[in-house]
Amino acid sequence: MSYEQHYGAYQDADSHGSAIRKTWLYFLYYWVVFGVGTFLGQFVPPALHFPITIALFAIIMISLFVKSSRKFSGLITNVYALAIGVLSYTSFMYYLGVLGTEAFYGNILLAIGAFAAFGILGYFMIDDASGLGKYLFVTLIALVVASFIGIFINNTLFHTVISVVGVGLFLLYTVYDFNRMKLGNFSPREMGFNLFVNLLNIIMHILRLASIIRD
Repeated sequence: MSYEQHYGAYQDADSHGSAIRKTWLYFLYYWVVFGVGTFLGQFVPPALHFPITIALFAIIMISLFVKSSRKFSGLITNVYALAIGVLSYTSFMYYLGVLGTEAFYGNILLAIGAFAAFGILGYFMIDDASGLGKYLFVTLIALVVASFIGIFINNTLFHTVISVVGVGLFLLYTVYDFNRMKLGNFSPREMGFNLFVNLLNIIMHILRLASIIRD
């Protein structure tokens, strides 16, 4: 291999490594925004939760189906992380009360462990998971719609199924996204946000399942 080829390979590896580092910085950034939203959530009146939920549902559907919304992706992801943090404050307080401190944090650690394990699977053990994308997307749309409908349905079995599907879906999305990172098929901001969403949903669905079992 010539010097030029060696140098080109080194530049590619350095560029890839830099993109991955930026991805994790964005990942942490969105958790900070989420944390700010969660802190603010204690001051938001419960009467505003439903309008915020409707707005979030609209944002998600627009970002999934309207291509022109991509030019505002930075704004959309920040608004989403902040708003979902506001809504999550009440959920966290509920789960903490139902499960108790030890079980609450234990389930969060379980979710983080599962996220890490499936990330390792996607990055180191699977050659190409790109074929999963279309199936995951269809399942995601169905889950978003079902979750929205679930706001109006007080049925334990319905919510249990949603949470089981949600855990499975976002674990598979974790495999898919880590595999995309390995293949270099990503932008740091988008991937950082995707990983944030994956972990957050795994945590929330596991907490919901644990609370249903406890009840």
